[in-house]
Amino acid sequence: MPIDKKEFERSSINLEEEIVAFLRARKGKAYTSDEIMSATNLRTDFDLQVTTKYSIFVVANFVAILHDLVAKGKIRRKVVNNRVYFIASDT
Repeated sequence: MPIDKKEFERSSINLEEEIVAFLRARKGKAYTSDEIMSATNLRTDFDLQVTTKYSIFVVANFVAILHDLVAKGKIRRKVVNNRVYFIASDT
């Protein structure tokens, strides 16, 4: 459902900040993207008819955000046992 410009401009929880805060609060552990996604406030409750279609886009967008955070140096990424894990950066 579309939103108007006023609602778009209103500040909201920044997903990047939420991800970084989650990982920093658990600095001694690394998490997969699905574990991090489950811990955020990202809305994923879609109508059953469109769940498959939209869930692919939601996951793709979420993973893109994780990789942007890696590029910014805010978190690190590493493949361990054929799974991609993310951890807070030391900085």
